[in-house]
Amino acid sequence: MKHAVKKTGLKDFGDLGFADCYSKLHNSSVHRVEKYSNIGFISARMELNMTMSRRLRLIEEYLKKNPQVLETPVRSPVFVLGLPRTGTTFLHRLLSLDPATRAPTLWELLESVPKIDCTDPIADRKRRANKVRALLNTRKAMGDKALDHIHEIDADLAEECIIAMSDEIPMVMQYLHTAYVLADEWFDIVQSSQVVKTYKWYKQVLQLLSYQMGSPERENPKRWMLKCPIHMFYPKEIAVAFPDAKLIWNHRHPVSAVPSLCSLLKAFHSVYYETDTNDDAVLGRKVASVSAKLLIDTPKNIAESELQSADVLYHDLVNDPLQTVKDVYRQFGWEVSAEYEAIIQAYLEADRKKRERISRERAAKKVTANKAATPPASPTKKGGGWTEADEEEEIPGTPSGKKEKKKVLHQYSPEEFSLTVEDLSTGVYAEYVRKYNLPVSMH
Repeated sequence: MKHAVKKTGLKDFGDLGFADCYSKLHNSSVHRVEKYSNIGFISARMELNMTMSRRLRLIEEYLKKNPQVLETPVRSPVFVLGLPRTGTTFLHRLLSLDPATRAPTLWELLESVPKIDCTDPIADRKRRANKVRALLNTRKAMGDKALDHIHEIDADLAEECIIAMSDEIPMVMQYLHTAYVLADEWFDIVQSSQVVKTYKWYKQVLQLLSYQMGSPERENPKRWMLKCPIHMFYPKEIAVAFPDAKLIWNHRHPVSAVPSLCSLLKAFHSVYYETDTNDDAVLGRKVASVSAKLLIDTPKNIAESELQSADVLYHDLVNDPLQTVKDVYRQFGWEVSAEYEAIIQAYLEADRKKRERISRERAAKKVTANKAATPPASPTKKGGGWTEADEEEEIPGTPSGKKEKKKVLHQYSPEEFSLTVEDLSTGVYAEYVRKYNLPVSMH
């Protein structure tokens, strides 16, 4: 916080409840044993400095001088939620293609606040976007590539709400692994009242993003399409800040989703910390426990929120993305325009070609590598787990039921995290699978 004050010349952080939450999590028994790597320490400082500076600029530099920003409407925003790795990113990006909607991009979330004395808003937006592009390039040049195979990151792509929400609760990337391992204490550290403040803060960010676009967006903003797994914990808190919000819950078999989430959190950990402080078995137990509790609590919380909601099955989404979007729109009483449908089809075709190109490039690299080394033994399945192999996979956008051969490069075995298929297929998980008739998809 001191660095942000020095950097910006500002000092009003507003309500300091966020600082208390950050302090408690950072000083928790789980986080105290973590050891930052060199690149992790640099990235972590950069992340926190951007977060604290953004908060200062929004409160003191912009909202105090432009209180009319808070009059900007935020009408019926859509929140895509679900366990991580259930297709929420894919669905979110499809929904954001509608010309009648809008999703915040990575650069907008990281650099939300315009210059207060800006005379050329368009040039200022370009400046802020270029700043984030340069930041991403710097991190990659430093070797920060741990998430490349898991989550596509680009300054101009629709991105997670968690970036703006981290201005109020400790959910910057460096703390995500800790938050799950510390799950039993999380709700004491971050209480419901602080989460309500977080969603009200996020509303201000969305208002600012619409306001800075000028007319007609300022007076009649497009519908916001928003996404973050954390929303699954807090439907009731969302309803307080956004009483006309819509919810979309993505569903995928836990045998697929839970190990995949563990792998994601392990990757986050590797970005910032030395690997010897990570315990895969502990992570697996914690993620399985949190996920099971969510499957019990989320339906109740959605019902109590009284927000309209729709369900999306991962299998349906990857098998027929366009029809899935149409089904969601129908449930909410909206229409998929001919323009939007054409945009989705073009997007899916471009995505198919991109996947094919990436697959060819990876295959070529593997052939080159094999020529320079002794071929490894053929991969096998161990203990019921899954390994890298050529398998049939449903490719998004292909006709219903059609499968194509695709190299599956990233599979997540329950056994890697001391879990079993049975652990994720009985009890609460079995009831959930039966309710939504969820097939297993291990990729």
